Amino acid sequence: SSGINAEYGEINQDLLKINKFQKAVYKKQTDMMKYIQDRKEENDRMLREGLKPPPEEDVNELFKDPPPVGRLESLLSANRISSHCDMIEEHVKSGIGKLYLADSFMS
Repeated sequence: SSGINAEYGEINQDLLKINKFQKAVYKKQTDMMKYIQDRKEENDRMLREGLKPPPEEDVNELFKDPPPVGRLESLLSANRISSHCDMIEEHVKSGIGKLYLADSFMS
């Protein structure tokens, strides 16, 4: 049981890392879209006032991708999940065996 809890904790940590990465990607995309919209509005304003807008910038240079969750971490996480499933399967098999044994004594 303590082995299962330890595995669960490790898997939970892996899921938190992946969730954090996904949130960072979403925030980057949201910030980038807002920047593009604000920049377009500012350029339109400048054109209406007869001013020349500044040259376009590479938005991908301004907004860097968050560091990805490593492949090694993903592989380790997959192995932990597989190991966790194996432990659960063994635990359930022993429980079912005991159930059948108890049922045969009751009959």
